[in-house]
Amino acid sequence: MRKWLVAGAVAACAAVGVESQVGAQQGPGGGGRGLAAGGTIAGTGGYPTPEQYAASKDAQEYVAKAKAIAGSDTRLLMRFENTCGALGPQRPALEAQNAGQKPAPPAVMQPVRIFDNLWYFGFNTVGAWAVRTSGGIILIDALNTVQEAETIVEPALRQAGLNPADVTYVIVGHGHFDHFGGVPYFQDKYKARVAMSALDWDFIERPNPNANPAQASRPRPKRDIAVTDGQKITVGDTTITLMVTPGHTVGSLAFLIPVTYQGKPLTALMLSGANITPDRATLNAFTKALDSAKAAGAQALFNGHPGLFGDELGWMDALRKNPKGPNEFVYSKDQFGKFIDIMKACAASRVVAMGL
Repeated sequence: MRKWLVAGAVAACAAVGVESQVGAQQGPGGGGRGLAAGGTIAGTGGYPTPEQYAASKDAQEYVAKAKAIAGSDTRLLMRFENTCGALGPQRPALEAQNAGQKPAPPAVMQPVRIFDNLWYFGFNTVGAWAVRTSGGIILIDALNTVQEAETIVEPALRQAGLNPADVTYVIVGHGHFDHFGGVPYFQDKYKARVAMSALDWDFIERPNPNANPAQASRPRPKRDIAVTDGQKITVGDTTITLMVTPGHTVGSLAFLIPVTYQGKPLTALMLSGANITPDRATLNAFTKALDSAKAAGAQALFNGHPGLFGDELGWMDALRKNPKGPNEFVYSKDQFGKFIDIMKACAASRVVAMGL
C-alpha cells in the first residue's frame, strides 16, 4: 500500500508527461497514445507491452546483464527487481492505476534532514529539497501552487532552521505544475533566480488545451535561467551540475549535488525525470547522465516523488527518529556504480523491446 500511496502521483505525472511531451517524438514501435488520451498503460507512452518485453531476445539479454551485475548483493537485487521490467520503477503505481485503484490522498510531511546540508519537505507523494550552502539556499522544486509554497515550503524551511530569505536559486527539475507551481512565490517575494531547461521553459509557457481552468489560470514563473546540458550553478561553496535528460518531459533535468553526511563529503544523484526513456535519443541522454554520475563517484539517488526507488518514506522516518543512525540512501561508490549500470541496462532493455 505504501508503494502505491507514494507513487500514485508519479503515475499520473508520468502519464501526462509522456503523452504531452514525448508522443510526437516516438519512432516506430513506440506504442500508441498514453494514459492522458485514455489508452492502456502497457505498450503506450513509451513503454513496451509485457509481451513485447518477454519476446525480445535483445531485451532479455539486457535483463540478464543487469541481474548479473547485481550478483548476490541483496540490496542490488532489490534495485534490479525495482528497475527492470516493461514498466520499470513506475510498474507498481502504473499497474494499480490501470486496475482502477485510487491512491491515498497526499499528506504533508515533517521536514527531514537527509544529509548535513540537504532537507526534504512537502508531501508523501511529491516534495521539494533545500541545499544549504555558504552563500544561501538552493531550492529544488517548490510544490504545486503559490499557496503551497507559502503555507508548506516556507514554514518547513523555518522549521528546519533555514531562512526562506536565503533562497537564492530555485532549480526546477521538470516542467510539471507539481514541481514549478510554487516557484513564483520565491521569485516574487525573495527575488530568487529560477533555473529550468530551455525546452521546459518553452513547454510551460505554451497554452495547454487539455488543462483544466483552475490549472490554466495558475501563475507561472517568469523566464530566467535556461539550463543547458552540463551547466553548473554555484552558490557559495556548493556547485550543482545539471544534465538534460528528456523523456518525462522534453527538458527534464538530472542533478549532481555535493552533500556531506556526518561531516563526510559525497555526491548525490537526483533524477527528476525518473527512468523514462521512450526512444533511443532519450536513452542516450539518460545513459550520458548516469555515466557522469558514476565518474563523479555518486553514492545516493533521489527523485522528486519519494518511493520510486525504494522505501524512501521509511528511510526518512528512520532518519527523523535517529539522525545519526544508518542512512539507507547511501551506498558505497562501488555499489552505487553497479546500481548505475543496472539502471542503464534496464532502460536499454525497454527501448530495444520496442524495436528502437
